[in-house]
Amino acid sequence: MKKNKWFYIISGILIVIVAAGYFLPRLLLNIAYSPQLGEKEVPLVENLPKATDTLEMENGKYLLAFSELKSQSDSDTGAFYVIDETGRFLSQSVKQDLSEPIGMTTANNKAYVVNNRSLQRSSIDLKTGKIESINMNKQSSNSFSLYSNNDYVIYDIAGSLNNGQKLVYWRQNKPNDKKSIVIPHGFAHSMHVEKDEAYITTADPDAITYIHHVDLKNNKVISSKKLDLEDEEYSQTGLPSNPTLVYYKGYLYYTVNQMKTVSDTDDTIINTGKLVKIDPKTLKIVKKISIGDENFNPGSLAVVDDQIVILSDYSEAYVMNDQEQMKKLTFKIPQDQRSALEQKSTFTEQITVKGNKAYIFTMYNLRNNDSDDAIERGEINAFNLANGEHLSRTVVKMPLSTYLTMTFAVIQ
Repeated sequence: MKKNKWFYIISGILIVIVAAGYFLPRLLLNIAYSPQLGEKEVPLVENLPKATDTLEMENGKYLLAFSELKSQSDSDTGAFYVIDETGRFLSQSVKQDLSEPIGMTTANNKAYVVNNRSLQRSSIDLKTGKIESINMNKQSSNSFSLYSNNDYVIYDIAGSLNNGQKLVYWRQNKPNDKKSIVIPHGFAHSMHVEKDEAYITTADPDAITYIHHVDLKNNKVISSKKLDLEDEEYSQTGLPSNPTLVYYKGYLYYTVNQMKTVSDTDDTIINTGKLVKIDPKTLKIVKKISIGDENFNPGSLAVVDDQIVILSDYSEAYVMNDQEQMKKLTFKIPQDQRSALEQKSTFTEQITVKGNKAYIFTMYNLRNNDSDDAIERGEINAFNLANGEHLSRTVVKMPLSTYLTMTFAVIQ
């Protein structure tokens, strides 16, 4: 049956739900992406295109970054692929230094990708298929955070929790003029840029969440403030492709989950999703807004048609208007497909919003190697965010026999 990945962690190892903000999402990445020992190799996709230095993008719907399980000393652990809406592989790159690509973002016809266990960061031109490094000189650590819009690209260099967080950024029209800045209090988690100002959340070694106001133009941290969150309140997403911080009607909105037991004598877990409204001038919390039903896990935010859309999985979303009124949006996925997904062991991975469309990647549990799903990674479903209409379903096959993880970008 369908489960959110946080429930896998909770039910599987019964950890205390106070490791919030930064540490639980990062722990999740390593757990969710680690295959079982002795996992069987699975059949490859048949008739893959020839590997090339430049991807063929024509007729492509999705750009995929796959990595495989290899020795840590082997740098060429993955490749980029282009597939069409039916899931047919149209193009593949030569082997790349990809080790657990954890998210892609897109802007100005370019996709950007960072890796959980590789120092390489890359850009892919969505028109020409050209692959380039976006590394800054003398980088010595991995990245967990990534952001791009029409003006800026930002990623982190996750060195030491105790020494502040180094960010690398540049203007889209000046890709060779990369700058860096260090912000305090642990590793970066969520980012949003409004004109030349960035708002960034971090968490320190004690899992306390902070928010920072950064002047990108003048390379200066303007202010930093600890967010007044309860111990059980944390941001769910661990993926840079799933934004959890947006700017709307003069305020910042940040997603948190609150998970706690009913009482001291009843260990039933109640989950409540919330939006935290933050004043961008003072960085103080103005209010906390309950999102909707219990066990709705806010995983991503987007501003669409002058409203905030809060996304979780292929079932439903919530839409908040400028009066902060919530309305449920049920996705009209075909009943037979919904039933099939509910019978599988799945969780929502990446959520990408382009225009008024949401692309939601549901991952199948790869440990069930006796089923037909063993050669499938999962599926990407596209929805219209105005009315919940189901636009397309793309089943993603596995091009690597010792598959580890995947992320995607929408080409068109």
